[in-house]
Amino acid sequence: MAIEISAILTTFNRAEFLPLVLDALVNQTLARDKFEVIVVNDGSSDDTLSILDRYRNILPIKCFTLRHSGIATVKNIGVFAAQAPIVVFLDDDDTLHPNALRAHFHAHQTHSEPRQAILGHTNLAPEVTKSPVMDYVVNRAGLLFSYSNLSSSRQYGWREFWGGRSSCKRSFLVENGMFTPEFHFGYEDIECGWRLNSLGLEVFYEPAAQSTMVRSVTFDGFCTRSYRQGVAAHHFHRLHPVSIIRDYLQIEETIALWERCWRDYGYILRTARQADQSAREALDSDPAENDRLGMLYDSSFRLSFAKGFQDAASLAEGRPQRKQVGYGLPGR
Repeated sequence: MAIEISAILTTFNRAEFLPLVLDALVNQTLARDKFEVIVVNDGSSDDTLSILDRYRNILPIKCFTLRHSGIATVKNIGVFAAQAPIVVFLDDDDTLHPNALRAHFHAHQTHSEPRQAILGHTNLAPEVTKSPVMDYVVNRAGLLFSYSNLSSSRQYGWREFWGGRSSCKRSFLVENGMFTPEFHFGYEDIECGWRLNSLGLEVFYEPAAQSTMVRSVTFDGFCTRSYRQGVAAHHFHRLHPVSIIRDYLQIEETIALWERCWRDYGYILRTARQADQSAREALDSDPAENDRLGMLYDSSFRLSFAKGFQDAASLAEGRPQRKQVGYGLPGR
């Protein structure tokens, strides 16, 4: 029987979660001979390789290891290695529900045109929802993924071509540009969707194609993530300097926010980090403190995004970056 769907799992230093992710693939209800798993290891330095070895005789799995190259490049490697006409992109901290691949496959039978893609649904694991910052970024602010305004009866486009929970026809990607390698983290999916939009990309939401995020992102981790997304946003706009992209990325608001608040960045991050620590240690939830914490989160993440954008702009234009003392942003 022909392989119908290739599950592309890109991973970088997530050995802690890989057994959960791979066990979920083992437990798929879609017939084993109808799918394959393509794992592209982006230069991990942890136990990723030894964990993958355990599954070589359990799953129809192909593994590729690169020097650290970034999310767009490893996705492209996965697509080129795939044999199936449908590719589904998986995150290395999400576990698929048993019927997820089956749901993606059947949705593509309904939406069978090459330009038609499927968006699945991601929940948070119960233990992850206990984190104040994860509750905020998913349930209150919709910064990771938000399904509140989506309907399975409507058609969507490039804005909903979300990495890690979407599937599409392999031929449509290969023939029309793939992911742009310049994107090491963030917006590689939406930028690809934007280019495919002119070729008629259609995205359909399929809530039965479910996965669960099992990793909790810390406050510092989300600040770093926001910073890196700001860098990617600058690349996105530089490649596509049109008003619809400026509006989508909120370029004017981002520049104005940084000009207005860059001197306070360190203070805001320190204050928010202390409030986050207090919220994690609190036994009971205080509505007033939750509102204050939400405002601090919002300021911290938007300013981290703005700093990433401005740092990328300074680098591209050969300007020196403004220095802030003691803001404590981990990693770049």
